[in-house]
Amino acid sequence: MSLNLVFLGVATTASPLFLLVSVLMLAQSQRLREATALAVGWFLSIGACAAAVLLLGSALPTEDGHPNGHLMGLIDLLLGLALAGFALRLRRRYRRDPQAAVPKWLDRVGNMSVIVACGLGMFLPPTVLSFAAGNEIVQQHVSVRAEWILVVVYAAIGSILQFTPVLLVAGQPKKSAQRLLVAQRWLEVHWQQVLMMLFAVISLYLVGKGAYSLSR
Repeated sequence: MSLNLVFLGVATTASPLFLLVSVLMLAQSQRLREATALAVGWFLSIGACAAAVLLLGSALPTEDGHPNGHLMGLIDLLLGLALAGFALRLRRRYRRDPQAAVPKWLDRVGNMSVIVACGLGMFLPPTVLSFAAGNEIVQQHVSVRAEWILVVVYAAIGSILQFTPVLLVAGQPKKSAQRLLVAQRWLEVHWQQVLMMLFAVISLYLVGKGAYSLSR
């Protein structure tokens, strides 16, 4: 497995907005089932996005039985530019109001059902990162079986932090309360900056990776 895929998985799981949703859900009422459904929805969503690109890659033109390197590089470049656009949008929003409150819909996370929580988990992932992971898997030149294994591995790495609060509460329900409160306060203040920096770093990475592939 390539380090690029691990890097994309780590970047995917580091989404501060999802962590804030999960922490709020657990800190307010320790709704363990709903928080688990939220994380499962995330896992399914990023895996499905990566798999979609994998299926698309199998239909693209090939060179000597392998995907066209320039085309894959162009996809990386376009995904990187899309993330750069998101980062700039977040930066403008943050500069207008650095003390902006968290999204109002977060007030309702404590009352969500299991099904709604799972659906929200499928909506929250940074799908551009999952598309980039799928594109990276296509470029690995491995067997079909190995490609699907890599999709599952990526989804697992990309969901580590999503399941961490659930495991924390399940294992230490009393001790976890204070930790969740501290995490909630920090995320409410810094989630915009973290997300902005995350998108900026990954956009530079994908643009550089795509440009390198196009230059070969």
